[in-house]
Amino acid sequence: FLITATMAAPALIQLGIPAIAAHMFVFYYAMFANLTPPVALASFAAAGVSGGDPMKTGVQSVKLALAGFIVPYMFVYNTALLSIDTTAAITIRVIITSMLGVFMIGAATEGFFIKKMNLFLRVIVFAAALFMISESVYQDFIGLAILIALIIIQKIKKPATTA
Repeated sequence: FLITATMAAPALIQLGIPAIAAHMFVFYYAMFANLTPPVALASFAAAGVSGGDPMKTGVQSVKLALAGFIVPYMFVYNTALLSIDTTAAITIRVIITSMLGVFMIGAATEGFFIKKMNLFLRVIVFAAALFMISESVYQDFIGLAILIALIIIQKIKKPATTA
């Protein structure tokens, strides 16, 4: 983190990003070094414990953590997550909708919400997640409406029968 912070944070701050947001961005990505190949220390340790292939484990860990790669950008573009120049009510709303958005990105990536999703639903859920992680209350409502529609669709959808 220290090396990354001394190199990247000043550049981000010069771009007009608040210092705390710049450092959270850098900190978050520095922590992903443990997850992503070729370093992937946490993934390689998990592969050693499970007896799995280290590179396959690293790639799978990146797929599972895909939503996490968007979080640092949320700190930069939506500083209400860090309670910068905002009210408590807005911060709470942004945190809740951002958490739902990250959850929805995970669901879209894995292809499963309540039930398995087809490619079309996965794309729709991913788009709704992007609405949810923005700072606009109107986009949050659009994302919530799509989430509610998805829940309804998944609840009433009948499972495929096999003969």
